[in-house]
Amino acid sequence: MTSLAATSALTIDFDRSGIVDPVFARFAPPPAPLAVPPLSRDAREAAVRIWADRTRSEYVGVMIVRKLHGLLVDLNAPMDLQELSLQMLLDEQRHANLCSAVIEALGGNLGVTFDVPELQQSRTSASLEDQLLEMLVGTYACGEVVAHALVRHAIRALPKSGFRLTLQSIAKDEVLHARFGPTLLASIRAGVQGAWIDWPGDDVILARFEAQCRWMLSRDVVDDRELRLFGNLAYASELEAVGVSEPRAFKAAYVASVKRVRRDARKALTSPR
Repeated sequence: MTSLAATSALTIDFDRSGIVDPVFARFAPPPAPLAVPPLSRDAREAAVRIWADRTRSEYVGVMIVRKLHGLLVDLNAPMDLQELSLQMLLDEQRHANLCSAVIEALGGNLGVTFDVPELQQSRTSASLEDQLLEMLVGTYACGEVVAHALVRHAIRALPKSGFRLTLQSIAKDEVLHARFGPTLLASIRAGVQGAWIDWPGDDVILARFEAQCRWMLSRDVVDDRELRLFGNLAYASELEAVGVSEPRAFKAAYVASVKRVRRDARKALTSPR
């Protein structure tokens, strides 16, 4: 196996062990079979690419929560917060497995390529408190809140199918992920958390929200290939049947959600404690 230090990219196979054991199956149940409708080659290739992107995002989420849990441990954070972080880690692992099962059902390659820094999620030279607060703002109070809004948007926009059920299963877990950052930040700001972490000031946290939201709004979150395919009604119908929502509406939902996060942060951080 190639070491992480020796390469800038790494391909991970999202396969299963093949072990048939009732206890294993109870704790890590195999994904339910998916009924794949007839698809054109172009629609199938696009769907595989999009679900691979989702798999990649969810698995990077595993690595991010590993870092979060480590910071909480090293800061001696309350045990319920540490436990919640481990629950989110398990959620992200399961979401990656669910998304990779869609790739398999579509006939795609289960090898997904990652940039090594995405998997390493290395700590910086900043203090542990500062690194945690940066994660709470950027990943959990911004990124996860927007991600939850987007999966809910997709569920509303898509027809009923096993692919939509996959997104619904993910959305149930995302409720916790979207609440973790805002709730913990509000608790730290109110002084409820005590000695394990200090609030750096409203202006500091608001500046981080502003910077994160600016970056998110600058991203190009829609692939031109998807736009072209959705210009064809037949392709659009095929893609929606396998859990891919219309990209222009997706982008509008993304922008609206980021702006809502920014608006809510401004309101919360300029009000009296």
